[in-house]
Amino acid sequence: MEFEKPLKSGFTIYSKSGCPNCTKAKALLKSKNLLFKAIDCDEYIIENKETFLLFIISLTNKEVKTFPIIFYDGKFVGGYNETVKFVDDLLLAFDANF
Repeated sequence: MEFEKPLKSGFTIYSKSGCPNCTKAKALLKSKNLLFKAIDCDEYIIENKETFLLFIISLTNKEVKTFPIIFYDGKFVGGYNETVKFVDDLLLAFDANF
């Protein structure tokens, strides 16, 4: 099974069914009109959890076992809480440039 890589631009959210923080992260990005791609990881976890976790480690350079797993422009941001701060900082930087 080949795992989908994060987008090179914009947000990528690796999520799973029933994850409240995954739902909150998607709602946050929608509320700020930020584009994102959500990748449903249910099949990855069921079919090959160990290999999927190794794939995530290869992208993040750390062990990540909770969802959501969020990237911006292909770089690891973190989970929901880290993304809230990242989005606030991103929008502040954007406003400062205009």
